[in-house]
Amino acid sequence: MPRLDVHRCSLALVGAAVLLAGCSNDPATPPTPTTPTTPQPPPVTSASPQLSKYPMAELAQQPCRALDDRDLAALGITGPGREEAGEDGPSCRWLVGDQNVSLRLAVPLSYAQTMTRGGRTSQVPVGQHSAVQAEFQRICFTFVAVDDVGQLVGATAIPEPGAAQEGACPAGASVAAAALTHLE
Repeated sequence: MPRLDVHRCSLALVGAAVLLAGCSNDPATPPTPTTPTTPQPPPVTSASPQLSKYPMAELAQQPCRALDDRDLAALGITGPGREEAGEDGPSCRWLVGDQNVSLRLAVPLSYAQTMTRGGRTSQVPVGQHSAVQAEFQRICFTFVAVDDVGQLVGATAIPEPGAAQEGACPAGASVAAAALTHLE
């Protein structure tokens, strides 16, 4: 037992000596590193890209702004979105793989109810939100309530001719999830 105490004291003295040697004020004595240093991540600067955030009303009028370059790359979208006029406001359409996905913000609840009637309906996660999806006739509708159930974010996905319908809902949900990250 006494030997163990001596051993602990020896380790403590060696540790203290190493620390003191590294803190010497003598310019002729180079500092002795005690542990290897790990590189630190670079500080965030104004040159680092920040996620753009917009009010829902602004994105509802300019839905193509709902996806930025990072989103387009992550979703495999190679071209810009194409804005299309609609009765209840504009939408933006992208080709996501072999799926045509249109995004509309501030979709009226009545429209969502009409589009989900008669389809195979399910509840699915979209980002951190819960959404309703309806599939029928090779089309998938995804509707997400963000703040107001009366105004929804909606994605409609239609496969290209000859493309499998199975990819429609995941493509629409992915576009909606990416767009939701840009809402204030």
